Amino acid sequence: MFITSRSPLRRMPSFSIRQLSTVALLSGVLLTLGVGLATTWVASTDRNQLIQADREKAELLARMLEDQTTRTMDSAFFVLATLAESRVFEDIIESPSRGDEALKHALLGVPFMRGLLVINGEGRILASNSSDELGIQIDMRRLGPLPADDKNAIGPLIAGRGISSLASVTGKIAAPKGLGFIPLLRKLKTLNQQSVYAVGLLNPDALANIQQLAVEKAGYSSAVATYKGEFLAGAGTITLPTSGMQSLPIFQEHLPAREHASFIGRGLGGEQQIVAFRVSRTHPVVIVVEEPRALALSRWLDDSVGYLWLGGGACALMLLLSLVAWRGLRLRESAQLLAEDAQNRIAQSERELAVLMQSVQEVIFRTDESGHITFVNAQWIALGSHGQTSPVGRPLHELVEPRSQQSVAQLFQNGASGKARHCQASVRLDDGRRKLFDMALVPLLHEGQVVGFAGSAVDVTERWIAQQKLRSELEFRGLLLEMNPLPISMTDMDGRLLLVNRAWEEYKGRRRKDVIGLRLQDFLPSEEAVVHEAADQQLKRERGTVRFETRVLNGNQSWRDTRVTKAIVADSEGVSTGILCTLMDVSDFREAERVTREARDSAEEASRSKSEFVANMSHELRTPLQSIMGFSELGMYRAKAHPAFAAMFEDVHRAGERMLSLVNDLLDVAKLESTVGTFHLEKVDLRGVIRPVLRELQPLLAQRRLLLDLNLGDAPLTAKVDPVRFEQVIRNVVANAIKFSPEESQIQIHARVDSQGQIRIAVGDSCPGIPPFELTTIFEAFKQSSTTKDGSGGTGLGLAICKKILEALGGQIYAENRQPHGAVFHITLPARTSDTMPAELN
Repeated sequence: MFITSRSPLRRMPSFSIRQLSTVALLSGVLLTLGVGLATTWVASTDRNQLIQADREKAELLARMLEDQTTRTMDSAFFVLATLAESRVFEDIIESPSRGDEALKHALLGVPFMRGLLVINGEGRILASNSSDELGIQIDMRRLGPLPADDKNAIGPLIAGRGISSLASVTGKIAAPKGLGFIPLLRKLKTLNQQSVYAVGLLNPDALANIQQLAVEKAGYSSAVATYKGEFLAGAGTITLPTSGMQSLPIFQEHLPAREHASFIGRGLGGEQQIVAFRVSRTHPVVIVVEEPRALALSRWLDDSVGYLWLGGGACALMLLLSLVAWRGLRLRESAQLLAEDAQNRIAQSERELAVLMQSVQEVIFRTDESGHITFVNAQWIALGSHGQTSPVGRPLHELVEPRSQQSVAQLFQNGASGKARHCQASVRLDDGRRKLFDMALVPLLHEGQVVGFAGSAVDVTERWIAQQKLRSELEFRGLLLEMNPLPISMTDMDGRLLLVNRAWEEYKGRRRKDVIGLRLQDFLPSEEAVVHEAADQQLKRERGTVRFETRVLNGNQSWRDTRVTKAIVADSEGVSTGILCTLMDVSDFREAERVTREARDSAEEASRSKSEFVANMSHELRTPLQSIMGFSELGMYRAKAHPAFAAMFEDVHRAGERMLSLVNDLLDVAKLESTVGTFHLEKVDLRGVIRPVLRELQPLLAQRRLLLDLNLGDAPLTAKVDPVRFEQVIRNVVANAIKFSPEESQIQIHARVDSQGQIRIAVGDSCPGIPPFELTTIFEAFKQSSTTKDGSGGTGLGLAICKKILEALGGQIYAENRQPHGAVFHITLPARTSDTMPAELN
């Protein structure tokens, strides 16, 4: 088969059209950008001018309000100064009733004042325009800093109807919200050098009304405050900060360096305010005027919206016209290029097809009507078949092995039907390898006559080998399934049985041909089928693996304890295809567990009997021991005159005490190991339990000249314990430390609460130490350290009792050696939060 290719057409240059479209687009974009920038600049300039105008207006309002506020306060202080110079106050001190009339007359000329009064340095009202207030004692601290002689002072804003709201008596009437006054003070000089103050009560509403008239229509807010940021009066939308006005930038950054200024920042109305302030010329007050910046921007936006829309529309129109012109020129260029590219692609496709026929991985060939090869691609040579000899001119069936020649020859029969035909044929290569090919042939017809065949051969050797391996693997897995001693089955996701192994047939007593395809409930007992259905539903929800035990009816019609394991089986894409189930008969294990449990119960019963026997014997032994110790004490008393007899009675008494101690320890062990002993827990501070025990052991410490380093901390060591039992633990551990410590050494007892709330107590001594392999065995009953078996040790029950008690309390005790010598016993108790309750010892 031969393929001819035509030369590609050369693309004609179209630079003029492309350049023209690019220039048109760039011109339109630049023009649009210029109009947009101009519109933005004009709008931004208008906004800045508007904000600057609002700042200037705020400064003007602040100046006007400062003038009005200053005049108001000047008038008020003028009244106070006039009364002082007229010597009226000297008359007031001598005759308060005459002073009341003078104050009432003076108050008529200042309507913005709530009242006038005279008070002494102790806060008693000497005169007032209201006779009801005469003689009232007030709290002078509420008036603020007091002025010097002939000086004025402005106090803070005080809530109340009048000066009586500062009276230091109970039963005051609460003033309505928003009602208050500003005290104006002037200290007067009197003939008797008394501290007397003239006080005017300035109505803050008068200042607020002046501000309201000035800022109401302009949309501004205003306030009057002291230099310290104390609010006096205001109008408009005002939100005082929780920390007061002193936290505002006016008081933090500008005052007192500047007397007036304007800025944009935080104000009484919140963040981003246009703020202007001005300080009074003669008084320590500042006037603040502000407007929300957002309100100014809103006015600017309302004024500029038409202009902005006009500019935006102009930009959009110019950009649209530019795009239309660019699109039209591009379409004209594209039409010209498409015609040229179509011809070039046809020529290129012909060349690529010729190369494809030579480089395709399959063997492509053509034969004449008799089956002789007329064309074959280069893949035939790449396979190495028949050396470098070209197969052109040879019959196709001669190129394959003899066993495949008949199948290949049949491909050329009945070619007039025009149908494709297929077969598999093996080819022996020159190097001895055998290749298996899938061959496909299609007849080539011309006017109903076969003129040749077109075919392909695909190498399927590796796939055939993989199929053989897969078949062997499946057979091997099937054999493993059959030989597995565990009964195994598999169902689909609807519960229909797909496969079972031989062990399953034997265990269930059913043949696979009778159950394959059935649902489990079709042949299993209802109670067994319900258990399997519940497990399958759990698997479908949670996936993974489910394990449970149930009773299964086996082939001999007996119920067996069986452990069931189920798992989801998924395909390569993760889609669930079935549920695999394995059965394990555990009836024998359960029977063994029952026998073991009965043996353990018998052993425990024997242990309880032993403990009760020891307890009973201990009680029986204590009675004669008490008699022996009693008579020995009597003998010691009566044999004082005979030292030899007294020493013998003392030996008898000491042996009796040792025997009684051993009997008591045996009784404690018996109680701890029995089920009759109970603990009564109480929430106590362990420091109050430890200290009495140490005082009890103080004689032993003094006898051996031992020093005690006690550090129980400052924090309470609160825990739920039985105080009597815990005293026994501390007594045993500390007594051991005293017994084994060298004379004139030190014993340390430290206690603390760790980060987890556990109480840790450490008792350290200077004994020779405990062999490492005995650090755990010393807590067993009747076990002693090898270093104390010389007679200095006890019965070997003390530490065992401590361990039993602490385990019942939920704690633990352990020992460790420390360098260079000595041992430390650690006692740990958990944090307890429950109420008092008895704890049974098991």
